[in-house]
Amino acid sequence: ILPFGPEAAQAYGEIRHTLQSQGQLIGANDLLIAAHAKTAGLILVTHNTREFSRIEGLKIEDWAITQP
Repeated sequence: ILPFGPEAAQAYGEIRHTLQSQGQLIGANDLLIAAHAKTAGLILVTHNTREFSRIEGLKIEDWAITQP
């Protein structure tokens, strides 16, 4: 378990501001998850790629899709 530090909190605010100004805001919990993963340099594994793909610089993978 990684602590949610000031860098993640700053990223949360920046991501929220960017998405809100684009009219594409996602849920608060998803914003927290994205900010935490982004600042820790982690890959976010999710089937919710539609929303998380809006976040620039966030690495995401969907393990639920079938690879050819």
